[in-house]
Amino acid sequence: MSGARNNRQPVAIIAPSPHIPSRPNRCAPCLHTPSRPRASRPVETTGLALPLLFSLVLLAALASVASAQQHRAEQTREITYWMLDPATHQFRISHDFTVDTPGQRYVHSFVRAGSEVTDAEVWDVDAGMRLTTTNVTGRDVNALSFYRNRYDDDMAVVQAELLESVGAGETIRVRVIETYTDAERYYMDGDELVWDRSLGRPYNIVKLPPGWMLTAVNIPAVISTDGDGLVSLRFINIRSDSIGVVIRARRRP
Repeated sequence: MSGARNNRQPVAIIAPSPHIPSRPNRCAPCLHTPSRPRASRPVETTGLALPLLFSLVLLAALASVASAQQHRAEQTREITYWMLDPATHQFRISHDFTVDTPGQRYVHSFVRAGSEVTDAEVWDVDAGMRLTTTNVTGRDVNALSFYRNRYDDDMAVVQAELLESVGAGETIRVRVIETYTDAERYYMDGDELVWDRSLGRPYNIVKLPPGWMLTAVNIPAVISTDGDGLVSLRFINIRSDSIGVVIRARRRP
């Protein structure tokens, strides 16, 4: 993020025209000659009516859309990963989502098989408050009947209690931040780290640990350096399933 730019447009200053004295009319009798009434010409509006009507319809449509979306954005398609020291096999993740089921009191983060989650944080973004979390199982989640999907009874799940139940017509914005440990998917291979993971969301951002540089990636990515100097890879998934990503990196000399 950078500082705000000055978006002001230059203002055109128009100086008033200097006064030009009128010349005397050389044909004095003409000043007393009664002028004939001119026939009024009809104003042609055909060329203006359609654009004007279109503009009014467009403004009405935009006002309707703005009214329907004035509460806030509902971006749930992006997730960010921060690799930690590869010797720990750990990485942090963060993603937001919106809860809108009336009566729902709890939210959940479902842990992939083979991974362990620690340092879980769940925040009510609207209130700016951290929620109380507990570790439950898929069986506990299924008993709540909040979701259409059924989960494996032994699946590990992080559960957070909302400050209050979701009311009818209301939404609650939630942010989940967790530390994953996965030795099978994040490890060292000689002097290179390997991060091997499937990504299911449309937009995925993966950041290397401090002091590491990218050596290889198996699929196209947008590569950049963020404000903290971390190498960042952005993956766009246009498929209906997951994409397999393998990243290799080495310490900077």
